[in-house]
Amino acid sequence: MALEGTIKDFGLPDIFQLIGLQRKTGILSLANEKDEEVVTVTFENGMVVMADSSARRLEDRLGNVLVKQGKISRARLEDALGVQKQTLQRLGHILSTGSAITQKDLRDALQVQISQIVFRVFRWRDGRYQFSPADSVDYDRENFNPMSADFILMEGIRMVDEWPIIEKKIPTFDIVFRPVVDPSMIQVGASEPDESGGGEIRRGTPAASGRIRLSPDEDRVFRKVDGVRTVQAIIDATGAAEFDVCRTLFDFLNRNLISAGGRGATPAPRDIREGRRASSVPGYAVAALVLLLAGAGLFARHSAPFAITGRPPVVERGWSLLRESVTWSRLARLDDAVRAWRITYGTPPQTLEELVQAGLVDQSYLSDPARRPYHYEVGPMGYLLSAVDDAGRSRPGLILDRRTGGR
Repeated sequence: MALEGTIKDFGLPDIFQLIGLQRKTGILSLANEKDEEVVTVTFENGMVVMADSSARRLEDRLGNVLVKQGKISRARLEDALGVQKQTLQRLGHILSTGSAITQKDLRDALQVQISQIVFRVFRWRDGRYQFSPADSVDYDRENFNPMSADFILMEGIRMVDEWPIIEKKIPTFDIVFRPVVDPSMIQVGASEPDESGGGEIRRGTPAASGRIRLSPDEDRVFRKVDGVRTVQAIIDATGAAEFDVCRTLFDFLNRNLISAGGRGATPAPRDIREGRRASSVPGYAVAALVLLLAGAGLFARHSAPFAITGRPPVVERGWSLLRESVTWSRLARLDDAVRAWRITYGTPPQTLEELVQAGLVDQSYLSDPARRPYHYEVGPMGYLLSAVDDAGRSRPGLILDRRTGGR
């Protein structure tokens, strides 16, 4: 499969979807000439299994995060890097086999770091791409769980949608927040159903005891808000993805659990608005750039700094189009699987679950991006597959009727 061109002509969602649908194995290279950055994303059978960036190598980023999390010391990292130069082994393998970190520490850190590299390219407005097919690829099979292209698509677009909202209150990573409520008022636990009928208690709302209920992940972020750490320092200390941390902090701000306390002494390594490395740009230049971009954004009537040029707004158009595309691609994959089953056994499967048990599709393909199960009906004349709406009705244009005489 020859796949090469510009992101403007063939968007990243289309690229990831095509590779995922065709279950390709190989390396996708994405080059952003403006920032002189090259990101490589490795696929195996259509699943993302590895990602790296020329701006900052995955292993450099991984080691620094483990140091900032307090998992290893700087000296221990330097020792491990020395061993790596001699043995050419992966840094994570050296640290885990040397008992410096646990395998869980490594798995969690790899998942966050690789996800962060992949999701960040969805903010790119321009660049070139090239996919190089391969018979096999190398990655850390023991410590990394492959991510489906569908998951990447949905999460990537969701982030592009939500970043503009978040950046209104968290424009840069050098902002410092301080807690407004006493930590003793925090109650950690899973969300509970609300009294209005089946929903979940909103994050940060008072529990029945009058205390503030937070999930364990939210509490981990809240405990790092101390009036000293910057947003970037909180990201580093928790080891979570920058988007997840910023979204949690945004939620805390809305619920008056924290408040802004100024700027940190160290400039943020990346500005949320543009994803640039601020360490190479003076602070005043960054501020001027942000103001200039904000003015240009208002003039162009783009409320989202990462909006696709000429296609505002992403929330109303890009998100819905992508959901429809993913819904249809899953439906088509199910149809292919049912046909394969029918060729093998002579009749269609009685349920879609049988396709999963036979290894023909993944469990995630049995429902659309809104987690509505696909309708599947078997009869003497064939079968019918369709996507459904919230009321369970088949959706026009998303129906595959394979019965005799059906369309």
